[in-house]
Amino acid sequence: MDCSSGTALFVAVAGSLVLALSAFLRSKEVKKAEGVLRAEVERLRHLVTRLERRVHDLESPGIAKEKEEAVSAPAVLEPAIPAPIPAPIPAPSPVPLPARPPQPSPMPARPIAAPAAPRQSLEEKLGARLPVWIGSIALALAGTFLVKLSFERGWLSPGLRVAMGVLFGVGLLGAGEVTRRNRSTGGISQGLSAAGIADLFACFLAGVALYKIIPPPLAFGLMVLTTAVAVGLSLRQGKMVALVGLIGGFLTPYLVRTGNPNVRGLFAYLLLLQIGLLLVAWKRGWTEIAGLALGGGLLWTFVWMAGPFTPADAVWLCLFLLLSVASVVVAGVQKQTQGAGGPGLFSLTWAAVPGAVLAMAVLTQRTSFSTEEWVFFGILAAGVLVLARLKAELHPLAWVAAGAGAALLAAWAVEIKEPELGRFLATAAGLGTLFAVGAYAALWGSGRPGRWASLSVVSGLVFFLIAWGTASPLPDALLRGPLPWGPYALALAALYLAALIPVARLRPARPEMDAGLAALAVAVTTFVSLAVPLELERQWLTVAWALEVAALVWLAGRFKLPALAALARLMAVLVTVRLLVNFSVLEYPLGTDPVFNWLLYGYGLPILAFAAAARLARRQGPGEAQFATLLESGALAFTFTLVTLEIRQLYHPGTPGSGAPTLAESAALASAWGVLGGVLLAANRKALLQSVEWGGRIFLALAALAALVLPSFLLNPLWDHSAVGETPVFNLLLWIYALPAVVLGVGAAELRRRGSRKLPVALTTTVLILAFLLLTLEVRQAFHGNDLSTGESTVAERYSYSAAWILFGAALLVLGILRRGKALRYASLAVTLLAVGKVFLYDMANLSDLYRVFSFLGLGISLLALAWVYQRFVFREMP
Repeated sequence: MDCSSGTALFVAVAGSLVLALSAFLRSKEVKKAEGVLRAEVERLRHLVTRLERRVHDLESPGIAKEKEEAVSAPAVLEPAIPAPIPAPIPAPSPVPLPARPPQPSPMPARPIAAPAAPRQSLEEKLGARLPVWIGSIALALAGTFLVKLSFERGWLSPGLRVAMGVLFGVGLLGAGEVTRRNRSTGGISQGLSAAGIADLFACFLAGVALYKIIPPPLAFGLMVLTTAVAVGLSLRQGKMVALVGLIGGFLTPYLVRTGNPNVRGLFAYLLLLQIGLLLVAWKRGWTEIAGLALGGGLLWTFVWMAGPFTPADAVWLCLFLLLSVASVVVAGVQKQTQGAGGPGLFSLTWAAVPGAVLAMAVLTQRTSFSTEEWVFFGILAAGVLVLARLKAELHPLAWVAAGAGAALLAAWAVEIKEPELGRFLATAAGLGTLFAVGAYAALWGSGRPGRWASLSVVSGLVFFLIAWGTASPLPDALLRGPLPWGPYALALAALYLAALIPVARLRPARPEMDAGLAALAVAVTTFVSLAVPLELERQWLTVAWALEVAALVWLAGRFKLPALAALARLMAVLVTVRLLVNFSVLEYPLGTDPVFNWLLYGYGLPILAFAAAARLARRQGPGEAQFATLLESGALAFTFTLVTLEIRQLYHPGTPGSGAPTLAESAALASAWGVLGGVLLAANRKALLQSVEWGGRIFLALAALAALVLPSFLLNPLWDHSAVGETPVFNLLLWIYALPAVVLGVGAAELRRRGSRKLPVALTTTVLILAFLLLTLEVRQAFHGNDLSTGESTVAERYSYSAAWILFGAALLVLGILRRGKALRYASLAVTLLAVGKVFLYDMANLSDLYRVFSFLGLGISLLALAWVYQRFVFREMP
């Protein structure tokens, strides 16, 4: 078998599969029609039975007599002249009437429901349905194999083979028409016609591709004619013929290629084919055929863009897309207006509009975002807005169009070139105006104006931000001077304010306008809050978002709109992420001022905004208490970050993100965090806000942890080589250890006032450790000066440590007795035992002469005094 015969066999098999699918679809339709007919016959049989019973009842004697009395009674007429009134006559005694023979009660009328369609038996399926499928496939294969056999044996010339195949196909079409008139043949007519259509497609394809005896233009015309015949026959015979014609019609341009692509002719043909199939589907209610026709047109659009596409083809493709989606929408709307059962063709709008929008977007990108394609995209978007306004259930398609426009504009912004910036800004302004103004116009008279107002606001804001984000990084020379983005934002705020006024006037009469009013108010506040950061630097954008959170919370409470509350939560998350996770904050141009820099405003204003929003949320009821707590937590986190960064700015002017923390800086951080925690606790004595309470406790815990880890361990001047100053006592050690100890001590006292237990013990322990380190290092500084990490220790220094520790233990004991603090007394014991260990384990071997004597003497006296104090003041027997 050569290549040509193999191609013919492939076409035959493909046609057979198509016929099998068509027959399967048709069988369901025939089965449904047969069930309806059976139900109608059964209903008529019941109706005849009722009529016979009624006639029998009317002919019975009792009913006939009643009928005569009823007819004769109205014939008695009253005299025209009134007769004299006779004297009253006594009423006669009642006489019993003869008993009436019992009459059969008429059968009550009841509605007869249409019986369910009888189920088909296995015998019926195998004997009446399956042969239709197999027979259709067999007929198509018969023609194909006849052509193949004649080719292999050389019986007939190529032209005669094609002609006989065509005659065979025409004969099948005729047989289909003949059998259609006989209702007992079921779906045989469809099978014959579908086989004939498939045979004609195969013959014409063989004539142009295998034998080269039919010119491509003529073959194309013959296949188009075959498709038209299939579409026409489908109206008379059924879905199977339409399906075969659809497949052949969309495959014809691919099968018959002339080597000279003609975009106008191809898409004009595809449009006519699609409209013809839509008309058939509209008349017969075949949604599947309409969907396949729509899919075929969109598929050819993408195939053309991936193949022989040139920029000059874009206009014709755009026209095809517009007319294609318009035909589908019109057919669907008309079918819905007629009240046909089910969604039907109207449901295809959900596929047609997004498909056309996507194809138009890809086409615009393929043409390097030319102005013509943007105009066609705008026409399509405007049509979608009108459609969504007329059909409320299609409103999401308006968001699809706006989102596609924004995504397409953002894609252009990524690869934009400097000379195109002016056209880019004009396009962004045009799209923003189209969606913002169009959506605002659509809200009037709408059942849900809030949805349209939201689309207007989001569109105006998104397209404005895309334009600003693209143009602001470019040099001013490209724009012939900087663009006044701040005034533009204020101008848009003024426009939305003007649009808000008529909506506010209608609000008392139309409560549904609340949602639209709230959305427009959001637009006004958003553009006003954007004006300042756009005129200054990008880092002010987060401040604008934080102010917007407070505005959204107020509007949500004012108009009782959950959507605004959800938007406020989203904006709060964005602000939190940008201020707490955005490490580029450390690279902002802060200047060298230690306090009045961008940090104070960049974090201070969001702190105030979140605090105000939390207060507003708490006033709105218990339902917003959790959100208020989250806002308060965000404000506390911003405060903690602000304090930390300001300290970093103090020790690293202009570059708070560079360099490791120094010894003095670590002490400042611990002290500042402790002060912040204590202030929060003190301020929360009356309000008793849970977020503030936990914030204060967390900050105190962090301060204690920082004091233990940094100056006490990692940056300890004994091994960190940090300078502490030359002056004894009054040196940097007081700042490093005394200040954090005092701050943490005050915090522990505040916690004890609240009845807390565990955290005050931890803070007190940290204070005692810092005090012990301070005392020890002060002794070290008295003998070594500025650098504590160098130099050998002398005998006097070693003795001084023991004496200082004993005195420190005694002081702790006295303080513990006075304050009745068990923790202080335990600390005194710990320090005293440490001094005892040092004397016996270290001083005995390293001290000499009088220092050793004084060491043991002082230790002995101290221990005796310690015992006496415990016996006298701690463990004395109570009377």
